[in-house]
Amino acid sequence: MKIGFTGVPPLKLISDYKGSYPDHEWVDLDVPVSGIAKRKSAVYLPDTTCSIIQTIIANILALKPGIIIAPTGPCKCDSMRFLIPLIKKILPGTQIIDCVNKDKKKFGNPVSVSSLPLRKKFELITDGVLNTAPDYVPESCKPVAGFWGVPPYDFSVLDLFPDKTHVYGWTRCMENKTPHNPELELFVDDNVPVVFFSQSFCQKNILAKELARIHKGLYVEIDGLMDSSTKAKITAFLELRNCF
Repeated sequence: MKIGFTGVPPLKLISDYKGSYPDHEWVDLDVPVSGIAKRKSAVYLPDTTCSIIQTIIANILALKPGIIIAPTGPCKCDSMRFLIPLIKKILPGTQIIDCVNKDKKKFGNPVSVSSLPLRKKFELITDGVLNTAPDYVPESCKPVAGFWGVPPYDFSVLDLFPDKTHVYGWTRCMENKTPHNPELELFVDDNVPVVFFSQSFCQKNILAKELARIHKGLYVEIDGLMDSSTKAKITAFLELRNCF
C-alpha cells in the first residue's frame, strides 16, 4: 500500500506512520510523476487551479494511496483544505489525515545556501521532506543570485540559474522543516539579484510581486511549463545583473 503526502507533514506524524507501516511506499503527491498527466484532474478542477494542486489530484487518481497525510492551512495552502472533501469522494476508502504543521524546531538550510546546481538543490530539498538527517552537508557559498518561491511544477526553470544561486521563500522553509515560518519565508539577503517565482493562480503571487518590488528583483508567474518569453525574461535579468 502507498502513503501519499502533500506539503511538509509534521515530523511526529511522519515518524508515527513510518513506525506503524514500515513496508509501505511513500509518495510525494505534489511532484509530477512520469506518465501521469495533470490534465487528468480537469474533470474535477477548474482551469484556474494551480498546477501543483492539479498534480495532486492527477496522482491520487492514478496511484490511489491507502493513506494520505494532507497538511492544510498556513503550512500548505487554502486550496489543500478545499481539496480534502473532494478526495474523500474520489477515494472513499482512503484514510485522510487532515493536519496542520506547527513544528518550530529548526533544521537549518545547508542545501539552500550551497553552491550546488539549483535543480539539484530543489531535488534534495523535496526528496528530503521525510528525513531529518541529510546524507551529507554541502559547503555554503556567497550567493550570486537567488530564487524565491515554492518548488515549481516545471523544474527546467531552475536550469537557467548559476550554481551559486541561493534558495529563498517557502522552499527554504521546507528544508528547515518549518513550513509555517513567515519570518523565514520573507527573508532575502541584501544586494542579491532575486527572481521571485510563484505558480499561476497561487495566492503567494501577492507576496512574490510585492517582495520583487521591495528588493528590485524580477517577479515571475508560470502556469505549468515555462514558455520561451519567460525563459528570455529570466535569462536577461540574470545576465544584466552579472550573475554569471
